[in-house]
Amino acid sequence: MDGGNERDVYRPKVSAIIPNWNRKNDLREALLAIQAQTYPVEEIIVMDNNSSDGAPEMVAAEFPEVLLIRSPHNYFIKSLNVGARTAGGDIVLHQDNDGVLAPDAVERMVRVFASDARIAVVHSRNLYYDSGEVFDPMRWFKPEEHTSEGVFDVPSFHGNGAMMRKDVLEEVGYLEPEIHLYERALTAKIVDRGYRVVYHPASVIRHKISKEVRNPGHRLYVNMTGGWWFLARFYPAGKALHKSLLYLAFFFLYSVKHRTFRDFFKGVFDTILGLHQVLTERNVVSNETVDYLESKPYEASMIVYGSLDTVRRWISGGTRR
Repeated sequence: MDGGNERDVYRPKVSAIIPNWNRKNDLREALLAIQAQTYPVEEIIVMDNNSSDGAPEMVAAEFPEVLLIRSPHNYFIKSLNVGARTAGGDIVLHQDNDGVLAPDAVERMVRVFASDARIAVVHSRNLYYDSGEVFDPMRWFKPEEHTSEGVFDVPSFHGNGAMMRKDVLEEVGYLEPEIHLYERALTAKIVDRGYRVVYHPASVIRHKISKEVRNPGHRLYVNMTGGWWFLARFYPAGKALHKSLLYLAFFFLYSVKHRTFRDFFKGVFDTILGLHQVLTERNVVSNETVDYLESKPYEASMIVYGSLDTVRRWISGGTRR
């Protein structure tokens, strides 16, 4: 796939996967945006996780060409795996049901894949749907980088508006259903095999997410269990223990700030309960991979920027009063 001449002839088949649960109107807009891509998406798979708002019926009536797979359960990551395994494309596009791709997003990401055969995942720049502001909670990039045509190697990616090579997914064993932070887990496995995970800000997707954390208890629980299980599966024992203790301090402070003590203790209990299963499939990555995964401050960003944003809200709230 390297070389200027091959860039023009590289025409992979793209399959799109959208997990859905009770967001009929958002799903419709997402599907229309995929169909409007300048690079053809030849296969669209909707994984409906037991919706009750008429979304499956809408897909069947308005998008008969879409493959609709219905599940009796709302298992997000498992549904992504089912969709990825079902997909017949060379590259799998994943996006949330409330994401709206820019018309040239897929075409831009395909060009990035064509530039280097080691690239396994490309993810888009996520913008808040209404305001157009960049969604970048980790703040890994400068404003001018977010608006560039660049390709940036990253130690994790945003699953909304990400394209992944199907052959690499097969090679590394797809996503980790029990590790909630599936983007981090997939990155660890991919990078450890010598592939690249990159961010391409010129590819854009608008996302209907809130700037405020709607359910801090749920967020705490997911990051606790997912974070600890991620460390237990992939990190060497010493580094895993060290980071687990740092996690514990952060999660406790987070629970104090948001008064989510019940979720905190549930997270501790469930982490211990599920640890045996995680360790039975332990897959320790190399020290070089760990260093790469630590190259941008994932946890430190959550702590530092989350705290700063909280202080700013306190100050602005006090000023208004």
